Amino acid sequence: MTMQQVDDLGATYLAAENERVRTHTAALVLLDATALPGGALTVAQLRELVLERLDLVPAFRRRLAGVPLGLDRPYWIESDVELDYHVREVALPAPGNDEQLREQVARIFSRPLDRGRPLWEMYLIQGLAGGRSAVLTKIHHAIADARAGVQILTALTDATPWPRRRAASPPRPAPPPPASLTMLLRGLRGAVRQPVRAVSGLPAALTGMDELPVFGTMPGVRLLGATTAFVRRKRRHTAIARAPRTSFNRRISRQRRIGFATVALDDVRLVKNHFAVSVNDVVMAMSAGALRRWLLEHAELPAQSLTAVVPVALRGASSTDLGNDLSAVVVPIPTDVDDPAARLAVAHRAMLAALHDLGTTAPDALVDTIRMVPPAFAMRTVQLLSRLNTWAPRTPAMNVNISNVRGPQEPLYLAGAEVKSIVPLAGITDGLGLNLTVLSYRDRLAVGVVADRDQMPDVQRIADWMGDELAALVKFVAH
Repeated sequence: MTMQQVDDLGATYLAAENERVRTHTAALVLLDATALPGGALTVAQLRELVLERLDLVPAFRRRLAGVPLGLDRPYWIESDVELDYHVREVALPAPGNDEQLREQVARIFSRPLDRGRPLWEMYLIQGLAGGRSAVLTKIHHAIADARAGVQILTALTDATPWPRRRAASPPRPAPPPPASLTMLLRGLRGAVRQPVRAVSGLPAALTGMDELPVFGTMPGVRLLGATTAFVRRKRRHTAIARAPRTSFNRRISRQRRIGFATVALDDVRLVKNHFAVSVNDVVMAMSAGALRRWLLEHAELPAQSLTAVVPVALRGASSTDLGNDLSAVVVPIPTDVDDPAARLAVAHRAMLAALHDLGTTAPDALVDTIRMVPPAFAMRTVQLLSRLNTWAPRTPAMNVNISNVRGPQEPLYLAGAEVKSIVPLAGITDGLGLNLTVLSYRDRLAVGVVADRDQMPDVQRIADWMGDELAALVKFVAH
């Protein structure tokens, strides 16, 4: 492959990482391997499968190559893949219950990826109760967004229990890494282009400046953002909500906690059709209800609603490109509304209004602002913004990340083992210490919750309450 530069959003994810913040994502695939010979999937079989399909997942062969002095964004270059390192096996002690699985996944998820290698890892987890197995795949967000992650999963799985056989590509040595002088010259060319990037990105950055943490609360910035949006005809349909602080909007630690649950997709569709809303609206209402219960139980429910950042995929369903092709909206979620049906109605109206403003919201404003900063200072800028967000005397722009990903709708098999569910997991950062991601697969919707270990020791309750909130909506429809 020719060298490919990391995209702007990917570079921002890389810059955001430090000794506590990890910006990888993961998918926990729960398997029924009882039909396989020996009744179990082995790590040798998993490595053989990955080896056969490396050509279908080019991201698995790529590693980072930095530009000297940080003069420009890093590049992806082709690398050797040591499968004994990337594909590993762990086992749970008896009885192998879900609590032990969550604890093991949290430990693995808390660890950073090695930037000297391709930025992915895969773990075969044995010893689950009921003869189950699981495969946890970690991949850096700089490589792929959620939809691209689903495409990677699809490349590694099959529609039948009989894996399509592919001749493993003969091992080919990776080309030598580019010389430092070559990378320096690339970096100098990038530095020359930087003023042009800065000027071209200035209108977009000013339009969303008032949505950024810290900057958005400075005097005059809201007027500047609104004026620039008006001039650019980027009329906002919703006012920018400043979120109340909660116990999960502080500086995070190195360790994570994981929660997960599944609900019936037919129940979600029943509610969606009855109220004439979208699946995403139902997810937002479920999330708001679960968070409201958690806040009430901890005696910290604020009078105003929480605010969520909600990623929006821009890539088409047929796109085969990796990288990041997404935007996001920042939207109030009705944690201040007691009635489940009323919560859904409010969530629906808020999402409709926010989607009108797509492209003028905080995550886009952050990337637009980073484009104006010389790459050598990008990492310091991103991390300074993140840390100041937890110390600012005024309220932040958002409380929680909520993502809804459409997954495969047909049955899948991994190396012949039936895929029973796919739990999505995503990262957290300073000031945004809670992430709720849902993914649909066949007839189930899987909920994955990631939180800071110290801030939310009872994170599983949120996952469980997501199901309770859906049940309340189904009950409303029934009556």
